[in-house]
Amino acid sequence: MSQPPASVPPASPNPPAGSFDPAQYQMCDSVGYLMQRAKNMLAHGVEQEVSSLDITQAQASCLMMLATGRASTVTDLGRELNTDMGSVTRLLSRMEKRGLIERRRRDADRRVVDLSVTPQGQELVQQLPAIFCKVLAHHFRGFSEDEIQLLRGMLRRVIDNSG
Repeated sequence: MSQPPASVPPASPNPPAGSFDPAQYQMCDSVGYLMQRAKNMLAHGVEQEVSSLDITQAQASCLMMLATGRASTVTDLGRELNTDMGSVTRLLSRMEKRGLIERRRRDADRRVVDLSVTPQGQELVQQLPAIFCKVLAHHFRGFSEDEIQLLRGMLRRVIDNSG
């Protein structure tokens, strides 16, 4: 089993007792609330930047997930985006109509639809890392590399704890 990076403190079995005490709960200071606000601000920043490419933040995320192999089916995208299959299907229909992706049913199991990025979509994919990095750099002004690595490690632990 691999060890976490040295900058990430070792996991304890339970969070500190006072951290999640309902009697002390303040929504605006809640870790969940703050993570959601941060996610929304990052998504909004990406949305503004990719609008010049005539795509949405959700489309940009889908293109990157498909191009990097993080997702290859509608089900994969739904899980990664934490959204229902109907929303993903509508998003993909718009992307397919624009010529950014292709859908192909599997011969072995016609219920499964494989997704791929078209050459036109790939042109956009080439521009997206710079856009994502620009937005991240803006929001992480004043953070040290160690702080960013620590946050990354902590977020991975939160994700791993979800099972």
